[in-house]
Amino acid sequence: MIDVATSLRRWGRLGLGLLAFALVTMGCDAFVDQDLDDSTRQSPTIAGYVQEVPALSSLEGATAEAGLVETLDTDGPFTVFAPTNDAFSPAIDPSLNRQVVEKVVRHHVVDEINEEAALRTLAENDNALSPLSGKGLSFRIVDEDNQGADTLKVNRAIVTNPDASAQNGVVHVVDGFLADAVDRTTLTPRFTIFARLVKEAGLANALREAGANDGRTIFAPTNEALLGALDSDGSGEIEAGEIPSNAGDILQHHVLDSVFLAADVPESETSVPTLEGSDVTVVRSGDEVTVNPNDEGASVTTPNVEVDNGVIHGIDTVLLP
Repeated sequence: MIDVATSLRRWGRLGLGLLAFALVTMGCDAFVDQDLDDSTRQSPTIAGYVQEVPALSSLEGATAEAGLVETLDTDGPFTVFAPTNDAFSPAIDPSLNRQVVEKVVRHHVVDEINEEAALRTLAENDNALSPLSGKGLSFRIVDEDNQGADTLKVNRAIVTNPDASAQNGVVHVVDGFLADAVDRTTLTPRFTIFARLVKEAGLANALREAGANDGRTIFAPTNEALLGALDSDGSGEIEAGEIPSNAGDILQHHVLDSVFLAADVPESETSVPTLEGSDVTVVRSGDEVTVNPNDEGASVTTPNVEVDNGVIHGIDTVLLP
């Protein structure tokens, strides 16, 4: 069995941090306006910050679709955890569900100012913050690169650039999108059928929870994979009559009660239990991960989509218990 894996550093995290720093710095300079007498400089609002920094354009689109631009432009003071564009990979489509995207954007916003020093104090005391929507935001200080550095994390995301001041609060740039597995799949075009089936099977709460081992690993079949397995009439949709009676068991067969990234998968075939009760077999060859290599042979095509309660790996085949 695979034990709960220690979260490994992301590939290229150093490069992302430097890129985000450069872009955010340029963005800050871009917003700085002078007043009429040319003697003082003004900070942007949080909405202005998000709109002007190129590295935050995905967050800008989500904020606009959620109808929260005015809120982040005029209300406050707020603390906003702003995911970079890379944190949205694979890209979401905010127009898929406005109610969910509003909830998710509000999950990145706290209705008070908390600068980095205050967040580190919260981490040291194992305290959390309550965002405008969703469950609390937790904080940890970790040695992410095994070099003694104190890395601040909010949920599973790293705070890469803290303390950007705004007229109505403070912005902390983060390298992760703060959403649970159900909301993430709901807003991700390649996983929308999976999200729909999870909700219809009454499993949304189970896939939102961290589970017994501080997170879940979800092998999410893509829309193409689910259509190939269930769309018997070739209509391009899965009608109610095409959903198998054991759909709940099938979906839970794709969920593990522990968290591991693709690089954590052993290079020898290893059986791991699923929420459904039976095992799946996983194996890695280089960067390629396969599930049930001697049966369905599902390939992980979209690895390491980290979410608040674990990680999603997109696969190209439906697994059957």
